[in-house]
Amino acid sequence: VLVTIYADYIAPLFDKFIPLPEGELKQQIETMAKSIDFPLTKVYVVEGSKRSSHSNAYFYGFFKNKRIVLFDTLLEDYSALNKEPAEGEDGENEETKSKTKNKKQGCKNEEVLAVLGHELGHWKLGHTVKNIIISQMNSFLCFFLFAVLIGQKELFAAFGFYDTQPTLIGLMIIFQFIFSPYNEVLSFCLTVLSRRFEFQADAFAKELGKAKDLYSALIKLNKDNLGFPVSDWIFSMWHYSHPPLLERLQALKDAKQE
Repeated sequence: VLVTIYADYIAPLFDKFIPLPEGELKQQIETMAKSIDFPLTKVYVVEGSKRSSHSNAYFYGFFKNKRIVLFDTLLEDYSALNKEPAEGEDGENEETKSKTKNKKQGCKNEEVLAVLGHELGHWKLGHTVKNIIISQMNSFLCFFLFAVLIGQKELFAAFGFYDTQPTLIGLMIIFQFIFSPYNEVLSFCLTVLSRRFEFQADAFAKELGKAKDLYSALIKLNKDNLGFPVSDWIFSMWHYSHPPLLERLQALKDAKQE
């Protein structure tokens, strides 16, 4: 509910959302959504370029009311960086204009569809629902253990509370100290699961015939989002919820070559 409220009423206070105009891209998006039974109702473009060059796409909505949001930085035709500078701008010279003209941000329509194929793969494979279920199970377990441990006098005595057992102190002790090892293990497991989901979503886009376009789109997005393609595998395995670029490209390489 909060996700829907945020997207419909809170996010528009900070960013401008406009419906994607009728055209080839919108038609292709609707066709792809229909091919996998995705209940698409609206497609928006958000002006994220005013805040950063970060490119992204996402969907939201319950049941049969799904909506897709594309960052303007994801689309070559919408990115502010690709637009011609206004005539007579102060401090503008031919060299600057030339650099701006040659520097392209965003993806072509086919690459945008490949990125959406990846995102829709998360929906088709039930990744969102699985994450919600895991989150709810974890919340239930944490509060269940809190209810069990809150009555243990030894916990409070270890922190100098011999005669009283303040609930707020118990909350801090249990969630900050007792759960600390559990949280580390859970975080690692969720990171591994998230990386698995990302590979599965890439494979889904590959099944839609988008391997080649997703390959090039990932390279462009990594550049636009100022990502670094090389990372230590142990560090990335522990910290990165998304696989490094080179690992994803390697997984797509065979299909791209075909």
